Formats: sequence, C-alpha cells, structure tokens
Amino acid sequence: MSDDWKNGLKVLVVTPDYPPNLVGGCALSCQLLVEGLRSRGIRTDVLAFNGDLRSPVVTERGTVRYFEHRETLLGLNYSALAEMLHLKERYEIVHVYNCQQIPAAVIYARRRGAKVVATLNNMVPVCTNPSDYEPVRCQECDPLESLRCAMRKRTTPAVKAFMPVHWAQWQGLRYYAKEVDEYIALSEETKAAYVLAGYDDSRIHLIPNMFDPEVTSLAQEFSERPVKDHQAVVYIGRLEVEKGIQTLIAALASLKRNDVKLYLVGRGEYEPELRSLAIDQGIADRVVFVGFVGKEEVAHYYRLADVFVHPALWPEPFPRTLLEALAFDVPLIVSDRGASSNVLGKAGTTFPAGDTAQLAACLFVVLGSAERREEMVLLGHQVLERYSPQRVMGEIVELYRRTLSR
Repeated sequence: MSDDWKNGLKVLVVTPDYPPNLVGGCALSCQLLVEGLRSRGIRTDVLAFNGDLRSPVVTERGTVRYFEHRETLLGLNYSALAEMLHLKERYEIVHVYNCQQIPAAVIYARRRGAKVVATLNNMVPVCTNPSDYEPVRCQECDPLESLRCAMRKRTTPAVKAFMPVHWAQWQGLRYYAKEVDEYIALSEETKAAYVLAGYDDSRIHLIPNMFDPEVTSLAQEFSERPVKDHQAVVYIGRLEVEKGIQTLIAALASLKRNDVKLYLVGRGEYEPELRSLAIDQGIADRVVFVGFVGKEEVAHYYRLADVFVHPALWPEPFPRTLLEALAFDVPLIVSDRGASSNVLGKAGTTFPAGDTAQLAACLFVVLGSAERREEMVLLGHQVLERYSPQRVMGEIVELYRRTLSR
C-alpha cells in the first residue's frame, strides 16, 4: 500500500512523562514512540508536562516543549488544554501517552477536528487503587465503592486526606477516557481490564512495548560480569507499594542464605517502609538501596544480577525492565499479575503475586541451578525478537492510518 497518506501528517504527543527529566519506563517508551514516528517521516511534536523547564528542543521532524508538572488530574489537564489551544499547527492525530491527560486531548481534538489515540500504560481510568485490582470483583465496582477503595490505598496521610478530591477528578477522567477514538493496550491483561470496565473492545488494539536498541549497545559495552563473593538479586524500578518489593524482601529473609544480596535500584515513597521491613526481617545488611542512577550504572546492576525479580502486586501493562533484563542475559522471576508472565512465557519463572513462600521457592531453584539460568537466558533471546521497533512501530503507524480513514 502507498505511503502517500502520511504526506503532511502531523502528530501531537501529550504526556507528563518524558526524558531527560524523567527516565522511567513510561518516559522512555514515549521517547521511542516519538523517535520512531519521526524516523518514518511523520512530523511529531511533543508537549511534555514533566516539570523540566528547559528551552524547546527543535528538530527538522518536530519540537519538544517542556512545561511545569501538576500534581492533580485537574491541574495536568487544565495546563495541557491551555497550551494545546495556543498551538498554531493543525494536527491530525493527538496521541496521549500516560492516561492522565486524556480529557484535555479529547476536548482539544473535538474543537480542532483531530483524532485521539491513547496508550493505556496504566490503570488510572479503570481503578482508583490498582494494587488491589481483581478483575471479577472490580467489574461490579460502583462509584461509591471506588471511593471506598481509593480510601483504602496505602499511602501517606497527606495524600489520603486529598483522596476524595482526587476521586472526584478521577470520575471526570473516566468520562472523557471513553471518548477516545482508538486505544493501544500494551498487553492482553490490560485490554481485558478495560473491556471489563465498559470500554469498547473493538477500539482497543493490542500493541506491546518495543525494545530499545540502545540497551543492546549498553549490553555490548558492559559485557563483563563483575567478580563478586555473593549471588545478586536485582530489582529496578519505582519503590512503591504496588510494586510488591515487600514480598521480595520477606522472601529473601525466608531463604536464609547469607550469600545472597538484594539490590533495589530506584526510589519512591515506599522506601522508608521497605528499609524498616529489612531491619525487622534481620537482613538490613543484605538489602542494598541503590537509589536512582543513570543508564551506565543501571547497566552495571544488570550485569551484577544473577536473577532479576519483578514482584508486582498490580496488573502492570508491560514493564520495560523485562526487555532490558533479557538484553543483559539475566534470568527473570515475575509475579502472575499483569502482563509479565505472558510476555516471558517459558523464559521466565512465575509465582503468585504476594506469595512470599512461593517467591522464596523460585529464588531457591533459580539461584541454585546454573543450568536453569542458562536455559532461561536462551529462551529470552526469542522473546526479544517479538518486540523489535520495526515491528511495533509498523503496527502503530497502521493504526493511525485506519483511524484517519474512519
């Protein structure tokens, strides 16, 4: 089919997560999307509400503009809509990356005659407390129950005091979220959750995260594994309650092996509780809180790892760290919540989310068998091939074409 339809096509990406100020999985995935579109000749501009107030980055294929970050849904959408309405360019596609700013995108698109595509990389439009999400139970959730569920969320007293206001804003987000033209779900599990919540199945398209080629370069550059006198369990990501790191710390304690250390690479609001838990479990000397580090240091911890663990309690759509760990030939143990186990298949070892004993058993088996680890690594190479940028970007561009033809 001819690519003439792309001539003159302009895409506007709206997101609160974008490098270099933010470098988490969502931010990096959004950057890969933008770079992929531009490499295919599609003009792509970005409005990044990530708190990075640097000057706009202008290239031949598009501009990235940075704005102050707002902590509330209302603030994020008010700021986004105000900036969008000042734009002189006319865009055929508005792509929302991170669901919080869907209302602004929908209002703008309706005024300007554009189409809205949203990447469903979190559960915000579906659930007020994703760490407690259960498909069958949550299908019957009414507005009052969603408020009660939000109030049960484990968070700071200050955040909890604001929760009723957040819940009211969430109701508005959910209303506008159903007005999006087309959705991209990163996994079957995410699509199923949205369909159960009343979203149109025919408008939700399964397109996974893509693999970052830069990670391959890093893996080749940092090819040597450090010499160490212990085995290393590594987690990389935010330190939040829904990530399930408390299960990992408890499992390490029950493993009762002094020659195994846990490295937690990242930061988050739940860190003080995790430090206290490590002390209470008597393993504070074997849990290393690394904090936030740059890409090269992240590469060091992937090379240090004998096993990577992703113990999520919530149905995470598609963690980027899975693909990164595979690129560094690290075996993975993942919980059965979200997409992780299906993404990895036999290349990973799965345990029931929140089950300390089962996670400890998985650690015992994987750490105790070099043969098993090697088998997982070889299977992981096949997994990576399914998530190449060429394949994933081709599916996204084709979705744009179908969206504009309707």
